[in-house]
This record gives sequence, structure tokens and C-alpha cells, in this order.
Amino acid sequence: MESTSNNDSSPSTGRLFAILIACFYSLFTLLPNSHSLMVQWSWVFVWQIALLCPILWLLGNVIQTKQIKGLGLGLDWVIGLVILGIIIASLFAEFPNHARWYGWAALGFLAALYSLNNWIDSPEKRDKLLTFQGYLNLAFIVVSLFFWITQTLLPELSRLNQFKQLGVNLSFDFSTLELRNWAPLGHQNYVAGYLLLALPVLLILAIQQQGKKRWLWITGIVLGLINLYTTSSRGGWLGLLVLFLCGITILLIQANIPRLWISLGAIGGLLIIILLAVANNRLRTLIIGILQGNSSGELLYRLINSAIGWQMGITHPVTGIGLGGVPLLYQKYRPIWAGRESELAYQLHSSPIQLFAEIGIWGIFPILVGMILLTYHCWRWLKNNQPLNNQQDLTIFLSLYAGLLGYGMMSFTDYQLDNIAISGTLVIYLVCLTSILRLNLQQNSPSSSSISSYLSWFAYGGLGIVLVMIIWLIPIHRAWQLSSFGFTALRQEKLELFIKFLARSHQLAPWEPYYPYQLGYNLGNTALTIPDPQVRQPLLDDSIKWFEIGIKVSPYQEFGHTNLGWLLLQNNNATAAIQSFVESAKLVPAKRGVMYGLGLTLLAQNKVELAIEAMTLEGLRDPLFITSPLWRSPELKSIYSQVLDNIIANYNQFLKTSSSEEFTRILHQSRGGIYWWQGNLNKAKEDLQNNGTPLSQNILDLAHGKSISSNLDQPASLVIEAWNNSSQRAILLEQAWLKATKTLLPASLKQQLLETMNQSSSFDQWLKENAPSVQYRRQRLGFGVLSRHIDGSIPQDFLVVVDNVPMNTWFSEILPSPIQNTELELAIQPLRTNLLNKLQIVK
Repeated sequence: MESTSNNDSSPSTGRLFAILIACFYSLFTLLPNSHSLMVQWSWVFVWQIALLCPILWLLGNVIQTKQIKGLGLGLDWVIGLVILGIIIASLFAEFPNHARWYGWAALGFLAALYSLNNWIDSPEKRDKLLTFQGYLNLAFIVVSLFFWITQTLLPELSRLNQFKQLGVNLSFDFSTLELRNWAPLGHQNYVAGYLLLALPVLLILAIQQQGKKRWLWITGIVLGLINLYTTSSRGGWLGLLVLFLCGITILLIQANIPRLWISLGAIGGLLIIILLAVANNRLRTLIIGILQGNSSGELLYRLINSAIGWQMGITHPVTGIGLGGVPLLYQKYRPIWAGRESELAYQLHSSPIQLFAEIGIWGIFPILVGMILLTYHCWRWLKNNQPLNNQQDLTIFLSLYAGLLGYGMMSFTDYQLDNIAISGTLVIYLVCLTSILRLNLQQNSPSSSSISSYLSWFAYGGLGIVLVMIIWLIPIHRAWQLSSFGFTALRQEKLELFIKFLARSHQLAPWEPYYPYQLGYNLGNTALTIPDPQVRQPLLDDSIKWFEIGIKVSPYQEFGHTNLGWLLLQNNNATAAIQSFVESAKLVPAKRGVMYGLGLTLLAQNKVELAIEAMTLEGLRDPLFITSPLWRSPELKSIYSQVLDNIIANYNQFLKTSSSEEFTRILHQSRGGIYWWQGNLNKAKEDLQNNGTPLSQNILDLAHGKSISSNLDQPASLVIEAWNNSSQRAILLEQAWLKATKTLLPASLKQQLLETMNQSSSFDQWLKENAPSVQYRRQRLGFGVLSRHIDGSIPQDFLVVVDNVPMNTWFSEILPSPIQNTELELAIQPLRTNLLNKLQIVK
């Protein structure tokens, strides 16, 4: 190994960089919602500076010492392959600027790896690094629990108590995303992933240190396990199970404790993990679903993402699609059978899948080789009985290796390498593991003195690349800053200033779709609120122009095509609107409202038969659509009965070819629901008598005039009871709303519900004719996160949705619209293709 003097030839500079890196690393570990803030000005600038520090530290050290301290053990070749993969993926990416942006960040972490590896020249420094990491882990756990308790747990318990006073007893529900422990990284899976890496470090310190410090670390372990439970992360618990099994295996191999006691402890610990998992309603639902063979929900979500990632990778095995390309190309590779599940994502929720998609084989092969090398060298160490001479190093190595395996298991369920806290911890893990192996295998770091002249060129060339990258980054950061100013101006209702700032941002970073999309949405949104046509029309034209620019920059995102279609329809350009809706249907075929928009556009061109086909497709995929009060408008009323007849005809055809009991049941329920809605109760009974749900059968009995007493354990039963019990109607409706939405019933809506019930002669009439409706526009809630910019507005689709409130809130299962059903998606898709062929759009 190189001498200490070589490593510290400029101790003040090295110490400064080390302090800066430690401060930045701690900041982004403990900063609340840090992962989201990384894509907001000016935090994006801060983390870019943070990643620049290890690059400058490494290059400065090379210039001064003419040496690079390698990882050794063959791992430097692995890192070289990773760098080569990043370069190749960036050169051939469809969106090269995004690939460079993320590739630069990846190189920052690799520079941190070698900078830290160069700094650790003794076991004492390694222990110092682990102690620093332990205190940071402890601070993380305390901060996480504090924010979760004060900002999530206590407010939710207060809200539940308020509901209890209204007669509704609801329990704390971990299946609700917002109730899981997000703090401080911004998402419960990030928190769980970090904790899996933190627990082994705390265990090492608890074993090594004595007295009060040992109790401090033990307390940290206990709080860490509690913290992990509050995340309700299924991947986290899977990783914990692997970590636990690794720990038991290590004890069986190395510990002097009798194996009987270890075995009993293992059984007891495993039972505790299982009991805690079963006690958590979210984890319990997963276990039951797996036992029943049910792949719905988040398991299906990850299956879809895996299919998309595999398709991305297998079509670009050598180059990948490029780093950062997933959200831009996601819908291009999205399978038809995905339905309405996982319409868009910025990551594929699996590290191997994400890496394979973005950089091809370079994202899988080097990591696999690296794990094999670490395992092989560990085996060499154990085989030579050298651990007996250094039991402390063995404890550290095995604990960190177990943590790496536990986290590796979780990495199959989530992608987290873009998180500074987690990637930084992995860097520390790798540095410590390689340091221990080199020391105990008596293997020096690869010598670089014979190529010192080349290293000088490397260092100065690296500084040149850094300078080029800084020049490239300056307009990107300036664009981000100006857009932040623009959104501030928009909030102050200074529209012209907003346009000026965002337009300049687009000029500085023309490859970024966020700026034109935000201009398009906000100008269109403003235009639709202005009644004066002379003021409205220029804004509408500019909005259309910016949406078209956004689509040119990012052509594979349904958001742009759909909203451009609605704007073009508003602008009386039906021909262009058809093209936009068709492009949307290609990207997300099951997207609600797209076929409805296409149908309206065709009606505007007097293409009635084609419009009926489009409306039929909307109803087939979203049967609740037929209950919308929109159908009472003169324009749609004339085709309503034909649309319903077409939907039933298609159900009849689907039933002839259905090959699964589930799909057959859905078809009968949907067809029976439409018959009921039409008033054809005899036909409805034929479908629902054997295939209907208890609720749909009760509603059918009510339609026949039967007096029933609903005992269903669902909010709809309270609505039926409210109909039967007028004296308790108000409180029962409040309770029904609470159970269905977990929010308080608005006073105005409550009054409408009461008045319409009082005005109805039958429950059937109330649901179909008199029920109150609500108008709204669907928000793109994840638009900022998916765009990797959170400075701006959250867009709303320009489609105005009009819902029948009782049907959509309490009785939606009468007309089931599954988020995803493979057979349903495949049955409807030929009908969509046939319509597009008729429009001579599909070639």
C-alpha cells in the first residue's frame, strides 16, 4: 500500500474536500424530503456541487501524488466496465442530454469511491469512517421517527378520532401511501432501503464498542427496527428477512455459542418477524394475496415495470436506452395488457431491470462479476484461516456483506441508486469491504508509479472534462433558475413574466420537455377561463404551439398528445385533434377520456358512426362512463341508446370467446349492470343472479320494488339504509361518505344528496335520474416527480369530467372497471385498432 505521506501530500486541501463531502452527504441524508428537493431549484445546484467535490478531490490527489490507489481484487476492471457502459449508453441514447446529466452524476459517485478509498490507508481510518456512518444512521433514525410521529401518526390519529365522534370507527391503515414513514428521504421504500444498510453498521459498533456507547448503538438498532416497521415497505421486510438469515448463518459458522441456542434464537426471531409482518395490514394483504395467487395491486405494478424494462433492454442490449431515458420512453414500451395500471413511471422499481434498460448488459454483468469477486476473496480469506488472527475485521466484513445481500434483495423490488444517501452508503460499504480484504489477504493496492506520466495526463484531461461539463451545465441550471422565477411570477398572476421566463428556459435547455409542457398547460388553462374571444384566442394559439414543441422534444408521452387534442378541439381544428387523440390511444390505449375525446371530435365532423364506435370503446373500458350526466346533452343523447346497445353486443361476443372464470364474471356483471341502468330488469337478473355481487343483487331487488335490509359490510349499505330511514338520513350519508373517501362530506354536497333523495320516488330513480353530479378535471399528480422538476404547477387535463356522485362513490362495483385485466385489454384492443384503421391513421 502507498505510504501515508503520499496520500496526504496536501492535507489541508484533502481535509477540506473530506469535510465538504461529509457535510453534503449528511445534509442529503437528513434533509426532509431530500430526494424530491433534488429536482427543485436551488437544491439541484447544491447536489451538483456536492458531486463535483469528490471528482476534484480525486483529480487533485492524482496531480499531486501521481498515483491512484485502486480497489484491487480485480474490482478496478469492474468499475472500468461500468464507466465504459455509461459512455456507450450516453453516445447512443435517443435522449443524449438526459443521459449525460445522469451519467455525470454516476461518475461523481465513482469518483467518491476512489477518493474515499485513497483516504482510507489504515484500519483506524476505516473504523473512524464507520463510526461517522453510525452516528449519521442514528441521527437518520431519530429524524425519521420524529417527523413520522409529528407529521403523520399524530395528525392521522386525531383525524380518526374526529371520525369516531361521527360514528365511524376507522383504524390506522398502512395501505394508504401517505401514512407510511416517508421521512426524511421522501418515500417509504427509500427509508427502508437506507435502514437495511444502517442496521449492520449499528450492529458492528455495538459489538466493537463498550459501556454506554454499546447501549447507544443497541438502542439505535431497536429504534431502527421500529422505524423499518413504520415504513410498511414490503421490499424492506424481505431484505430484513435475508439480513436475519445471513446473520444466523454467520453465527452458526463463526460464533462459539452452542448451535442449539442459535437455532432456538433463529426460530424465535423468525416468528417475531412473521408476527410483525402479519400485524401490519399492508404486509398481511401481500401475504394473503401471494397465497391466493393474486397478482393485483403493487405486485402487478412491478410486473408491468419489469416487462417494460426487459423490453427496453432486450431491444438495446449493448447500449441500453440511455441513463434517464425511462420516463421519456416508458409509454413507448408499455404493453397493451397493462390497462390503466402504471400509466407512467420515472423508475422501474427494480435495480437490475432499471440498469439493464438504461445501459444494457453493462448494468448487469459488471455488478454480477463484482459480487462474485467479493465472495471469492472472502472464501479465500476464510479458507486460509486468517480470520482467526483478526476476528474484528471478520465481524465487520461479514456484517457489511450481509447488509449488502439484504439490500441487494430489496433492490430487486425498487431502484434507489439516484438517492445520494443510499448510493453514498453503498460507496462506504464497498470501500470498507475492499479495505478489509486487501489488508487480510496481504494484497497491496495496484501500483501506479510506473505510469505516473500517464496519470498526470489523465488528471489534467479529467479537469478539462470537468470544465467542459461545467460549461454544459451552466445553461441547464440557468434555465432551472429562470423557470423557478417564472412559477413565482405565475403564482403572483404575472402571466407575461411567467411566459418570458419559461420561454427563455426552453431556449437554454431545448431538450427538456418540462418547460414547453408547462407553458402549454398554463396558457391553455388561462385561456379556458377567459370569456372574451379576442383575449382568449391568442393564448389558446400559443398554448397549442407550446404543446406541439413539447411533443417534438418528448414524443412518447400521452400527456402532451391528449391535452393538445382537447385544445385543438376547442380551437375547432377537428382534423388535427383526431391525430392527437389517436397518438394518445397508441401510447396508453386504456386511458380514460381519450376515446371520448376522439368521439366528440368525430361528432364535430358529423362522422356519427365512427363517433359511436369511439364512445363504445370508452364505455367498454370504463363502464361507469355511461352513468355520466354528460349523456343528457342534446349532442350525446341522440347516440346514447346505440352506444349502450353496441357495448352489450360486444359483451355478448366477448362471452363467446372468454377463457377464464374471472373475465366471464366481469362480463356478466358489466352487462347486467348496463341492463339494470337501461331498465331491462329481467335481462339484468339473468346476468346478476349467479354472477353479481351482493350489492348489485340488492340494488336489483330495490329496482323491483322489494324492501330489503342491507347488511353489507361496505359504505353502500349505509346509503341504502339512509334511503330506508329518512330520520337518520343525514348522519348515515355522512358516515357512508367517510367510509368511502376517509374525508368529511362537504355541506353543499350533503344538502344535494338529501334534497335529491327526498325528491325521488324510488331508490332506482334517485341513482339514475336525480343523483347529484360533480364536475372536475383530473390532476396529473405525479407530473413534477415524473418530469424530475417539482418547481412548477401540477397540470390538470383539459377534459371536464362529470360524474354521478353516488354511482362513482358507493356503487361503482355494479359497473366494474378493473384497473387491469389482461383478457379484457386484449379483447378490446382489436376494436381500437379497427377504428384507427377506418380513420386511415394506422399504417
